[in-house]
Amino acid sequence: MVSVLGQLKAVARVAMYLVLAYFAISLWQDPAGAAQATLDFVKGIGNLFATLIDKLVAFVRSLIG
Repeated sequence: MVSVLGQLKAVARVAMYLVLAYFAISLWQDPAGAAQATLDFVKGIGNLFATLIDKLVAFVRSLIG
């Protein structure tokens, strides 16, 4: 009998392959749009970390003095 954890791993693997296939198909159909979406995603992550660092620095400064 297959354990629940084994079944979850199999489902996660199938989901990962489906997501990869979706990205491959979207890249194939619209390379410029996929590149722009990827660029926007990376910019969003960068802005998130920049904001996080700024707020953390402001918090530490308010604690110190």
